[in-house]
Amino acid sequence: MASPLEQINYKEVTEIHRKEQRSADLVEVRRDLYPAYRDFLGRLKRESEEEIRKDPYSFKASGMANEFKKVSSKGQQIFFLRMRKILTMATRASSGAKIDLVRLTEEEREMYDQVLRSINECREYSMEGKVPEAHVAPNNGSVCLTVDRGQMNDALRRVNGGSSKENIEAPQSMGRVLVRILEDLPEIAGMNRPYRLSKNDVANLPAPIGCALIKRGKAQEIAPFWRKTE
Repeated sequence: MASPLEQINYKEVTEIHRKEQRSADLVEVRRDLYPAYRDFLGRLKRESEEEIRKDPYSFKASGMANEFKKVSSKGQQIFFLRMRKILTMATRASSGAKIDLVRLTEEEREMYDQVLRSINECREYSMEGKVPEAHVAPNNGSVCLTVDRGQMNDALRRVNGGSSKENIEAPQSMGRVLVRILEDLPEIAGMNRPYRLSKNDVANLPAPIGCALIKRGKAQEIAPFWRKTE
């Protein structure tokens, strides 16, 4: 991740902490909050250690060590305050609510997507007895690497706005892929039903449809927690 555009300071960290404590909803923060915070905390630590080496009993060394502890504590609290709110957002989204994600940072959006997927899979397992399939695939582990070529070609025709040559029913064993939609899409003739997808929707789609959207640059796959990347 790129370095923060502008350094954060103690006053800004304190203000974010105060607002997050008082608000039931996510507070709007700078997009580079976490890298800026890490940079600030790292600088404080280095400066504090330098002062301690010079004179561990000086007023300045004591003050800088105290500031480092306060910033570290407030940063941790900001993170967990926001995480609790994001977990609530993902739970509401799983029940069908429309959620505004504009205040999430890049790191938080990735966490939200993965938590939403986990909640959906847990709900399906707990309430419907559907056990999530473990798809073992080469390289990056994407389900898309296991999709049958014929199914992919059929899905590409559907995604491109055409109709399938055959009315293929999606088998129960067909894999699924979690994606984030990158643009508003016209209705897609799915294998069992039509799909109406809008920009920023998160959808758990049959693998051929989801992977066809990814291949056409209309969706982005959301990798699960357990996938190992090289």
